[in-house]
Amino acid sequence: MKKRIFDYTAADLANANRAEIVDSIRRSEGRTLMVENVVAITPPLDVVSGAEIAAAFGADMITLNCLDVMNPEIKVLLDDPEAQMSIADIKAATGRMIGCNLEPVPADVKDLCVGRTVTRETVQRAIDLGLDYIMLTGNPGNCVTQETILDAIRLARSVSNEIIIIAGKMHGGGVGNDYNLAIVPEFAQAGADIMMFPAPYTTPGVTPDMACEMMHSVHQAGMLGMLAIGTSQEGATESYIEQVGIACKAAGADIVHIGDGGYAGIAPPENIMRLGLTIRGRRHQYKRMANRR
Repeated sequence: MKKRIFDYTAADLANANRAEIVDSIRRSEGRTLMVENVVAITPPLDVVSGAEIAAAFGADMITLNCLDVMNPEIKVLLDDPEAQMSIADIKAATGRMIGCNLEPVPADVKDLCVGRTVTRETVQRAIDLGLDYIMLTGNPGNCVTQETILDAIRLARSVSNEIIIIAGKMHGGGVGNDYNLAIVPEFAQAGADIMMFPAPYTTPGVTPDMACEMMHSVHQAGMLGMLAIGTSQEGATESYIEQVGIACKAAGADIVHIGDGGYAGIAPPENIMRLGLTIRGRRHQYKRMANRR
């Protein structure tokens, strides 16, 4: 299959393997949009989930943050306060790639439920739930480092040769920012498909030139590169989002990510829309928004 990811239908995703999906992102030439969504809080609109909002405004990939894979509850605002959706429901409703964050926290971090951390059991559970990818990273304050992420890549790849692995940091995560490019080849050797760094203008010191160096190192190692807006600036102005999107494309990012720091666990839909328009233009943006098959 020689499609680009923004042309994929749900049936295409169901029939594609790891290599085909990674290649579809590569051939999309920097026009792949990932949207993150906190599923542990009620979404901002009634009837629909955060993931459905993300799909409606152009996401190719939807990352479920704060998902406990051992108890996978996805909140939705209905008359029943206990209402929730399953991974299968979300996949059917969106037709998009669905993944989740798993956090390789140090042993002394005790306040995170096991279902959000990286273990052999949680990786297998993510696969059993039908998730298309896992993102090995850290939420603020959880002390995740590039070294703990590297160990997590090795563990995850030992569990499955088919699950897509995205790995890296989008912000300090409680231990400060880490722009060490020497570790990039090790991520590739461990089995990561995609490596993530902060987008330009998000964390201190990440200029467009530095982002370009990051993406060059990632591509040299044979991986795809993702630049992420994960510093709550996803809730900034549309003009800011546009500047970041332009800089990410110029730096060589294969995927541009927008975080969940807006209203009720998702970026403002207008910002998702503006980012999609910026990196791929109206033709592919509107097609992606409309195509839910």
